[in-house]
Amino acid sequence: MSTISGPPHRSVSNIRPQPAGNPTPPAAPHTPLRTISSSFGSPSALRAEEDCIVVEIGSRYLRAGFAGHAVPKALIDYGPEQQRRAGDYREWEVGYDKDWRKRIQGNSWGDAYELWKLDLRGVDLDLVGEKIERAIREAFTKYLLIDSRARRMALVIPSVLPLPLLSTILDSLFTNFQPPTISLMSAPVLTTVAAGVRSALVVDLGWAETVVSGIYEYREVQCTRSIRGTKLHGEEMFKMLAEAIDPTALREESSETKANDEIRQVLSFEECEDIITRMAWCKSSKRMEPKTTSLGLTPVKEEDELRSSMRSLNINEEREADPIISIPLHSTNPPRTLRIPFSKFAEPCETALFAAGRLPEDFDDEELPLHLLVYRALLRLPVDLRSMCMSRIIFVGGGSNILGLKERIMDEVKALIEKLGWDPVRGKAVEQLRSNPNLLRHRTRQARSGPTEVLQGISDPLHPRTAAAFTEQEPDPIEDQIKREASKGSKPVELGFLRAVESLGAWSGGSLLSHLKIPTVSVIDREQWHQHGIAGASKEIDLSANAKRQSMGPAAFKSGTADRTSWTLGPWG
Repeated sequence: MSTISGPPHRSVSNIRPQPAGNPTPPAAPHTPLRTISSSFGSPSALRAEEDCIVVEIGSRYLRAGFAGHAVPKALIDYGPEQQRRAGDYREWEVGYDKDWRKRIQGNSWGDAYELWKLDLRGVDLDLVGEKIERAIREAFTKYLLIDSRARRMALVIPSVLPLPLLSTILDSLFTNFQPPTISLMSAPVLTTVAAGVRSALVVDLGWAETVVSGIYEYREVQCTRSIRGTKLHGEEMFKMLAEAIDPTALREESSETKANDEIRQVLSFEECEDIITRMAWCKSSKRMEPKTTSLGLTPVKEEDELRSSMRSLNINEEREADPIISIPLHSTNPPRTLRIPFSKFAEPCETALFAAGRLPEDFDDEELPLHLLVYRALLRLPVDLRSMCMSRIIFVGGGSNILGLKERIMDEVKALIEKLGWDPVRGKAVEQLRSNPNLLRHRTRQARSGPTEVLQGISDPLHPRTAAAFTEQEPDPIEDQIKREASKGSKPVELGFLRAVESLGAWSGGSLLSHLKIPTVSVIDREQWHQHGIAGASKEIDLSANAKRQSMGPAAFKSGTADRTSWTLGPWG
């Protein structure tokens, strides 16, 4: 009989051990297997749970990135070219750039390039949610290089965001990206954090409006707004360029609506915004006196030598007063090159942001020029808060990049302080009282003719007794020693003078706090949102007694234990 050998894995020799006298031949050389520790493996499984995505949503741009980074990785706008469907290759057609007039959307300048309007009566909130979804999905796939796995999110939004817009944003994020939690953070507070200070006056020169927020110890104590933003500045620049292209465009049309429609057909929005980015500037303040040079040992002789050397080198000391700038335009029909004086590019800033030629009495509370808005915001603050905030003024937003604008605002505010002081009372009677010495003397006499002090005992006429309120306090050596010990190693606090502070921005502040895992006031759970929606944010978070005495108040962050069954929208509720 022929025996058929079975498969190798059923052989008895493979099961039973070989005797020691007959060793098996050595195996062929091969690379030994290495056991890779889980701590050095791929972090893709843990990254979704540990990493936090910081998203800042504005009316023109969206910024996204990982917590702990200094700057965002994604910066996406909401223009019509970024909202095209997949497979739409019309951008590469011949003559597509010149056919921009057929693609104009909206009724006013720049409507197709903004995400929302503050007037929500004509805003399609469903379209706003779809734009946010597409922008965040593009940021995930193109810039952050991550999948759509559920990740924690930190949402940086303005503190004046309307509640319907906030509900639309949260519903879009929870429905399309399924984050376990979303933390809401206030943009002015995060701007203060990114500047490295605890108190500041944040001036946000945004697209639709300018918001001035007073921050004290990471708490938003005051907020004032004005409609004078970069959109109004862009409209004025657009009108100036349209008038330079066709001076008769506004004169021939009798109706204002027809005139605006005619102007919008002259120049494209993209080219106008590019001119604003490159050429817009702001004039210096006329109220401030020119800076005088410091006097040296022989200033007159040195100045004469300098002028004589400039004459010998044929160098003119005075530059051209108003140079002519050539600007090529490609969106006009036909393309042309404009020659405009350089001073004309500063006129839109004077008209839109500072309201040149108008009196302060003509303005409404919501249309104040920027320097008057900052001054009144400081005037409404208490004295101790004002001394802290006026030394820490932070300018953020797209409008703060205009050349010379921040210096102009600081000079105008300084001139207002020197002229008006910190007295909120205005009017002709106050001016007469200040300028008439007789009224001041009569007022002083009335103040002195009050109740007189009754002195006990015999008073010395050579050494009259003073009131207790005006008596100097006796020095206390123990208290002085305690103050000296407490002040060791601490820097003096800057107070009582105007100073501007640079900041990295709201997104960087949110990235820092998310990386440090500092809990915010409003942390919204996904399950609670799907059950109750925005109507579930009706209960206040119960903080422990130890957490109530923290400097980070209800408008910034919180610490301590909180009831996870209740949640609040914080300053947005």
